Amino acid sequence: LQGLSKKIYADGKADESLPPSDVNAGLLAQLPPLPQKKGRPPAMPIAVTLKVGGTKLWCLKDAKDLASVLLKQYIDVHWSPESARFRPPECPAATKAAIRANLPLGLKESISKVRNTVAFSMAAIAHWDWPDAWPQLFDILMEAMKADHEFAVQGAVRVLKELSRDLTDSQVPAIAPVILPDIYRIFCESQRFTVRTRSRAVEIFTTLTSMICTMGEVNKSLQKSLLNPVLTTFSEALVASLSVPDSHTSDAGLKTEVLKALTVLVKNVPKQMAAWLPQILPPVWATLTTSAEKYVREVVNEGGDDEDVVDSDGEVLGFENLVFAIFEFVHALVETPKFKGAVQTGLSELVYYIVLYMQITEEQCTKWSDNPDSFVEDEDEDTFAYSVRISSQDLLMALSEEFEQESCTSLAQAIERHMREAAVSRQQGRDEWWKVHEAAMLALGSADRKSTRLNSSHP
Repeated sequence: LQGLSKKIYADGKADESLPPSDVNAGLLAQLPPLPQKKGRPPAMPIAVTLKVGGTKLWCLKDAKDLASVLLKQYIDVHWSPESARFRPPECPAATKAAIRANLPLGLKESISKVRNTVAFSMAAIAHWDWPDAWPQLFDILMEAMKADHEFAVQGAVRVLKELSRDLTDSQVPAIAPVILPDIYRIFCESQRFTVRTRSRAVEIFTTLTSMICTMGEVNKSLQKSLLNPVLTTFSEALVASLSVPDSHTSDAGLKTEVLKALTVLVKNVPKQMAAWLPQILPPVWATLTTSAEKYVREVVNEGGDDEDVVDSDGEVLGFENLVFAIFEFVHALVETPKFKGAVQTGLSELVYYIVLYMQITEEQCTKWSDNPDSFVEDEDEDTFAYSVRISSQDLLMALSEEFEQESCTSLAQAIERHMREAAVSRQQGRDEWWKVHEAAMLALGSADRKSTRLNSSHP
């Protein structure tokens, strides 16, 4: 890649003295006006061209992000005829080789948008070319992972996150032992690597663990050789991270990924995870209860006007996703004979908080008031919508099915407690008191439907 051969500015029209360069089948983009600088007329970037071939990767700093996006779009539609998005012509073989040779240099780019797009481009190419046409890729990524360069590590982890999803059963035994030690190191070095890079490291671990456990159902030795050597160290680090307060080294997004990893481990290696359960449950419970207070205050009662916080992958990092992860973790405990007793012990308190999460949010209240049909669609049993309210119902019904008698008693106790608290709120003149009543009725209805189904299936 030569990078950007020209970036043309003109006040409303193109500079005719600068003819547009050919960009491998005419890759050209019309740009919006740039922000006006004080004391200068508004500048209109007419075109940015990207030329393949040569030695230098990036040229103009203020246009790198656009160049990287253009290249990513080009790869998506012209790289492989097997792609659903392919449009002719196919990228020539020599051009592909030049891109594969130079693109990894962009992993060290200091501009995060450029580095991210380079990583996505490498992952897109790897989907079609690795390992056959790009056998060096894995070595390139491992070298970047071990480099004393923060941006190189961040870029490599992002590529591996995407690449790990495409691994085949034959590739995992060779790759997992090489990747996992470095993934562990990156996750543990909280002062060196960003919380997002460490979150992606956990995602890679979760993906590889899931694949190893699935393969282990057929070949028992794989789990022993690939997962067991790192299981203790990873479990210890994952459990410890749950107790770290939110800061620059930990947030809801990281804890969500950690809980997803622990959920996979609890489901697939319960015997090994039994020793860690007493250390896992207290921080999980603390997160569930503190998140409930925040959820009721900011989302149920105030409407949550702030936009969702998302990372550069578009993943929502808010505490609602953390609540989903906690509920999935509880589901895993209930479904695992070795652990469901731990849930049964704290059932009464758990049901109390589940009902809290079932309350109508202010956003839902406004939406359903404006369009009653949307209420019917969202509340239907077969709805495709998903929310904390629906997730809470799912968990309550799972508990009712597993602990039928105990759940009835716990639900009665929880509703009695909620009714007392709602009465106090109403006396204090709080407008939202009725939401607790509605959630209580919804919980009773959900439990009753589950009980009816169980009774009808077991006459």
